[in-house]
Amino acid sequence: MEYLTGERKQIFYSILLGLAGGLVGVALFGLSGYMISLSFFETPFFVIILIIAVIKLFGMMKGAFRYVERLLSHEATFQMIGRLRLNYFRKSLALDEDTHSARFIQRLNQHFDRVEDYYIRIIYPYITAALLTLILIMLAFYINIESVLLMTAASILLLVAIPKLFERLDYKEARRREEVDSTFYMKLYHYIHGYTDLFVTKRIQSHRTKMDGYLSRIRHSEDRQDLFDSLMVLAANIIQITVLALIIFIMYRETPMLVPMVMLLALSYFDQVVPVMQPASSYRTVKDAVGELDAEDTIRRLAADTPAGVSRVEIKDLRYKYRDTAADVLKDVSATFNEGQKHAVIGSSGSGKTTLLGRIIEGDDHIHLYEGDGKPVTGTIRRDASIMPQHLDFYNATVEDNITMFGHMDVSPETIRNHLESLEMAYYAPETMITHTGRLSGGEEKRLHFIRMMAEDGKWWIMDEPTARLDDRLKQIIWDRIMERDTIIVSTHDLGRLDEFDQIHYMEEGTIIESGDYSSLMARRGAVYEAVMRYADNL
Repeated sequence: MEYLTGERKQIFYSILLGLAGGLVGVALFGLSGYMISLSFFETPFFVIILIIAVIKLFGMMKGAFRYVERLLSHEATFQMIGRLRLNYFRKSLALDEDTHSARFIQRLNQHFDRVEDYYIRIIYPYITAALLTLILIMLAFYINIESVLLMTAASILLLVAIPKLFERLDYKEARRREEVDSTFYMKLYHYIHGYTDLFVTKRIQSHRTKMDGYLSRIRHSEDRQDLFDSLMVLAANIIQITVLALIIFIMYRETPMLVPMVMLLALSYFDQVVPVMQPASSYRTVKDAVGELDAEDTIRRLAADTPAGVSRVEIKDLRYKYRDTAADVLKDVSATFNEGQKHAVIGSSGSGKTTLLGRIIEGDDHIHLYEGDGKPVTGTIRRDASIMPQHLDFYNATVEDNITMFGHMDVSPETIRNHLESLEMAYYAPETMITHTGRLSGGEEKRLHFIRMMAEDGKWWIMDEPTARLDDRLKQIIWDRIMERDTIIVSTHDLGRLDEFDQIHYMEEGTIIESGDYSSLMARRGAVYEAVMRYADNL
């Protein structure tokens, strides 16, 4: 219940309404059974009419209770899911997760599929069934002690023993299924995006065979889950038949007239309790998913463990190739980036610039981070950096939400408005709604993300083609802002301000072939000199 702290009112009222609806439903069947019992006697006609009227009234009440209860329970569920989605997004920012990775998207879809039923099918129905059980056990004292014992035993089996037994089986199967799903997602992702490499290396068929194997394991897991559900239903049916038989055996001698009423009461009770068993058996799995999505504890823990800032990045003999590809994209790359320096990474398209920046951002065994006193830093540089990747994320939200990442950064609307005006986007206001598809041009995306970086104000600025898709005037505005920063690593084809960088690294075929300051590299008349001359000729 700690996961539903923001939905307590809806929970409380929906449980009350669910309990009231359950009691009315049981009473409805009980009255029907009582009317059957009265048929053995010469009951006055108005009594039969009265019972029928009460049954009809109870039917209407049950429908009304169920309708309002469903409204409240769904409202609580949607509030919880909305909060968890926001917390999960904040957690992904705090953990510096790659939100474009297949694993991230797979886990997101998998967990929210489970969480959607967390309240509607697990929390509130189980509590309602437990309260209904307690009330009916107390009412059973008016019949006989045997009925109390029978009701108690059946309830323990249906609400505790069987769900607990299958919960362990379901949890183990869910863990195995999650591993298989994760591997299959990765295989499918690389089959789609690495198809050319698979085709060239003649590995398409073997890759398909592996995916077929994982699909077979997924189907086998689904079959096992169906088997567990069927076994639970079978066990519940056996318990119901046993209870009904024992009711007849216990009551037919002393109170035979009550047998129809008690049997219908039991059937109505089973109709409300049995559907709770299967969701209750998956409680542990869903609870873990909710816990992983709820980010509050994670963010507090990260805030306490945050180390001092990164002051130096050292790359030693870095080699890298993408999964399921044969050729190395980076080959024996070595470089050092110090705080307080401006670094430019240049080279032709496909030379490995973007990949190198990606490895610096994501981290690698050959990339080492250090504090100012030389103490190694674990993790990645993301926590100290403002980053502009090639692919920019924007969401169906306001300009302010997109810039502050939904409140992750504390920036006033007035500051955002000033930044928009300075980058010639005054036609947007902080409250303007934008959508990623079709609304923003490439240049607008660049400028909005640049404002996001200024709002984040990281110590390191790591940027991939920051002036691409901008006109000359806007390029100069962006470069002026960039050069105001102390520590930057920029990959660019725009060489107009190259002389303002402290260090320039020229890449070719995945290797840094030249590094140094602008003056020495130009005097050397090597690759950097030739690139600058070509750039000047094309102006």
